[in-house]
Amino acid sequence: MRSRTRVVIAAALAALVLWGGLARADVQYGALSFPRDENQHGDGLDYWWGSASVVTESGNRYTVPFAFDDFYGVGGTGHQVFPLQGPYAGQGVMTMDGPAEWGHPEQPLVPFVEKINPYVPGVSERLDYRTLDPNEGMKEIGRLERTTLEHETYRFRIDDDKAKVHPSGQRVKVTVDLLADMQSPPLLAGGTGVWWYGIPQTFNYPSRSFQYMQAARTVTGTLDLQQPDGAMLHEVVVPDKSTFILVHEYDATPEDLPAGLALAESAQLHLRYAQYYEGGMPWELLFADLRNGAQLMVAVLAFHDAKNGTVKPVTAPDQPTYRVLATLRLATGESVPLDGIHVEHLSYRHSVGLVPTFFVQTHGVWEQAWDYRVSYGGGPVRTADGRTVDVPPFDLGFEPQWGKDAPALDDKGQGLRQRVPYDVAGSYGGCPAHGFAWSETIINWRGHESQDPWFTGGAPPAVPDACDPSLPPPPSGTFGNLAPPPDPQAPPDVSPGGCSAYNPGADTCEYDAASAGGIGGYSNAPGGWTVTITNPGVPDAIVVKSFGGSELYACGTIHPGDHVVAHAEPGAWVSPGNPGICF
Repeated sequence: MRSRTRVVIAAALAALVLWGGLARADVQYGALSFPRDENQHGDGLDYWWGSASVVTESGNRYTVPFAFDDFYGVGGTGHQVFPLQGPYAGQGVMTMDGPAEWGHPEQPLVPFVEKINPYVPGVSERLDYRTLDPNEGMKEIGRLERTTLEHETYRFRIDDDKAKVHPSGQRVKVTVDLLADMQSPPLLAGGTGVWWYGIPQTFNYPSRSFQYMQAARTVTGTLDLQQPDGAMLHEVVVPDKSTFILVHEYDATPEDLPAGLALAESAQLHLRYAQYYEGGMPWELLFADLRNGAQLMVAVLAFHDAKNGTVKPVTAPDQPTYRVLATLRLATGESVPLDGIHVEHLSYRHSVGLVPTFFVQTHGVWEQAWDYRVSYGGGPVRTADGRTVDVPPFDLGFEPQWGKDAPALDDKGQGLRQRVPYDVAGSYGGCPAHGFAWSETIINWRGHESQDPWFTGGAPPAVPDACDPSLPPPPSGTFGNLAPPPDPQAPPDVSPGGCSAYNPGADTCEYDAASAGGIGGYSNAPGGWTVTITNPGVPDAIVVKSFGGSELYACGTIHPGDHVVAHAEPGAWVSPGNPGICF
């Protein structure tokens, strides 16, 4: 989630007693203690996020993502409903709360209020996070709560009279009320839950950060969505066809944020890094519920420029360029770290617009891993507590629930592209497997395609018709090089090159790029200028359109050998090329 200013209410003690119920002994899962670690920590960042995959009695399908975040005691929320059919297919129904760059409406002058139940042992122990609208008499518009300390059951609610259909802008009423009874214990990242992208292990420092995933045993509830004609469509959830994934990540301060991240990112710094940075962050996260008791978490990590890092030998000598971390929750409940899991990128998606970075967005061309194949050969694996368990072989395909042009972006390049829902299909333990996965895939592969160690362009695995112990072994290992050599570094060449289009004046220009270049421009409104980039070796043109105001695209947006055509509408100008810094 992007950071936004919020107010968090700490309620009076009497209210805490009402909220919290009676105390009970904590349940220990690995290094984590429930309900203590379910709650906010205050000295770092807590994210409770995930998605429901809902099939209703009418046969309709919906993906319902949610995000409840806490930044050092300051809350931020934003949720969506994505119908997979009907008049809103390909668009998102975005709640009033949430970042505009994802497609949520602009925030009101009087901001929403997040009320997070503080954890007080014996007094206030249940996770209870609510979003209130002070513009509507403190109406509750969103909620995530654990309903009882006796069971790991959670309620998620949306009650929004003015949700926005993005990008059409239509305002509609949407209500969601889901009750998820979770499988227990949760998937514990790394086997114990203490986990932070492998960075503490790389730099050998202690970390308090953790991450876990919960998937539903059963989901019940309803969804109501106003249709374009004003009528309300009432949907009832089919429990045995639906699921609910909840992820809780805690990023501890100061050891991981900012210190650990700064150390890892320092590995990438070199003379050309800043001007060539096109956005993205170094992770692709997949959280899969296989609907058979097994759950899978995969973290694909890419620090593209670590191979070229100037200060890496001093600040981060052991920082890998590419790596995969994975954890499997067996149907019996054990969480097992899986070294050597096989991952494939089957294709990419190209987007031109806002590319996510750490808490901000930048304009760029974003090449995002799109569909996946993930497999493991099976066999005995050592658990975090020293036991040995048998892990079944599995071979899974991750197919996005919508096309590469969805969710649709608006004319400012805004839309939720960094989180993608997947239908999962393949085999697990020799039997057919079908499930659902939620993700955050924000590595930008633009300019690094040739060194992607996981790209194969292959096909997803076949799904067996029935259990078959004689299935061939699934793929294993890594397709490419996880530790590529440094890129050749040509001497700096600051010779400018490019062209300029402006209106009034010469409203069109074109040139053939001899070196890398970027784009700078201005327009009064979205669509004021256009740059079309073609290359004989690339099948599809890249079309960059203005989003309004002053804009810059990094060096590397234009590659050597590209043919570039720029056009400016009245009141706009645009200059593609090398301004002298793309050396």
